[in-house]
Amino acid sequence: MVGTKMAGATRVAIALIGSLLWHPSSNAQVDNDPAAKNVLTLEITGVREPAGRMACALFWQNKGFPRKHRRALRRTWVDVEGETVTCVFKRTGLGDYAASVFVDINGNGKLDTNAIGSPKEPWGVSQNAKAKRFGPPLYKDAKFTYEGGPVTISIELVYDD
Repeated sequence: MVGTKMAGATRVAIALIGSLLWHPSSNAQVDNDPAAKNVLTLEITGVREPAGRMACALFWQNKGFPRKHRRALRRTWVDVEGETVTCVFKRTGLGDYAASVFVDINGNGKLDTNAIGSPKEPWGVSQNAKAKRFGPPLYKDAKFTYEGGPVTISIELVYDD
């Protein structure tokens, strides 16, 4: 019985050492997974005060765009530390998207608006689409087509003050 336990422990040790030594190269992983090259970056410019957190969202349909980030296909948060903020979405699927961003200055996790619905915090959307007279920018005006690979979309922050 002692010999059996020892043999089992030896096999486990050899398997563990073998798994540590065998590591496929990162290039092989990328070659076998084309989606690994799909990196969509949002570069947000025009930050006046480096404070708060930037909410970044990718929408694949009009539903919820641009304000309801919880309805977005993909979301991320990034600390605002300079005049430019970068949000990165890795392994992004191909297709049409619209991006929406805002600076959450007070840390409540949402875009604050005034009594008539105008944003009280800095915001922006892809294509730098403009807000409509009585409402936010339209999805169709902010939409862009992502065809894969590394792509950077620039968004200029809007301050409604």
